[in-house]
Amino acid sequence: MAKLPDSLARSLHPPGQANSTRRMNTWQSVRADVMERIRAREWLPGELIPTEQELAVELGCARATVNRALRELADSGIVERRRKVGTRVAATPSRRATLEMPLMRHEIEATGATYGYRMTSYEITMPTQLAQRALQLEHGKQAILIKTQFLADGRPHCCEAVWLNAEALPDLQRKDLESLPPQEWLARNLPLTRGKFTILAQGASGDCATNLEVPEGTPVLTIERLNWTDATPISYARQFYRPEHRLVSE
Repeated sequence: MAKLPDSLARSLHPPGQANSTRRMNTWQSVRADVMERIRAREWLPGELIPTEQELAVELGCARATVNRALRELADSGIVERRRKVGTRVAATPSRRATLEMPLMRHEIEATGATYGYRMTSYEITMPTQLAQRALQLEHGKQAILIKTQFLADGRPHCCEAVWLNAEALPDLQRKDLESLPPQEWLARNLPLTRGKFTILAQGASGDCATNLEVPEGTPVLTIERLNWTDATPISYARQFYRPEHRLVSE
């Protein structure tokens, strides 16, 4: 017996049945559902997808929720949106540039110093409000937090706190990061497609002050790094450098 296409099968459900089995309460859930259907080629490249109102009814959520999800997908180049036309799958969604990840190992060795690394902690825990917002996690979802220290000729060079979106990662074990920093592990195991950097000054505190061997409150160079794979945020990292650190970019 021939199988009906998924989209047609859904349209034959009695009113309200789809909502009871497929209710989407957050825009992150809607985004994940749309991505899954694009990857399954339910909607082909260049093809219009259902309207926001149609998706809202089908998924059992507000139209504004669908709008937010589609905006995120459009910002990542997965779909294209045109006023009075609709939303269609990008013509070449599988063609994507891979982000080249700058690695701390290369940064330290470029100065002529000997590179050193150690992981100081690894835990699965509730994210801070800042990390939850950056990784676009639903309320109540846990994330992986890794804290590390980088050394140059045995002296503190940088300390880092990295939050990872656990649900979006391939299998990751604590032992994987005992000799390989999180950012290096990501570069080897995921096609990172987009990154965002923020630079600021912040007073060192807690583990950061200890690992950099500076007094609490010492102003340090802080770099925030957020990485995506397609429309999904994967990692949110905060790197802290000693006061004399010089940042050079070409």
